[in-house]
Amino acid sequence: MTVADWLAAHPDAVPLAELVRGTAALDEDVRWGRLTFTADGDWHHWLCAVAATGKGAHLVFHKGALLADPAGLLTGTGRYTRQIPAKQALVTPGEVTALVREAIAHQRDVLG
Repeated sequence: MTVADWLAAHPDAVPLAELVRGTAALDEDVRWGRLTFTADGDWHHWLCAVAATGKGAHLVFHKGALLADPAGLLTGTGRYTRQIPAKQALVTPGEVTALVREAIAHQRDVLG
């Protein structure tokens, strides 16, 4: 499935994709059923993904547990991933942009 096909099938995810795209020049592809973003073609250390579920779209950060989150946007208790519901992300674009930039800076960091 192409990125355009995935976005056409999940129109509620388009604003999140545009928010991430506006942050930095990243590689994007449909991976693991999500619109996934990475830097420098490093899919092993992907940065974030826009996921669409029956409950709506959300932005997932691969290594969200490493990110400073002064606005308290990230949710989840997994060892690595954290997420932000689309509704929250879209009303706090500056904070989300900062999280994406921080994810880029920590792309190859490893959790202890």
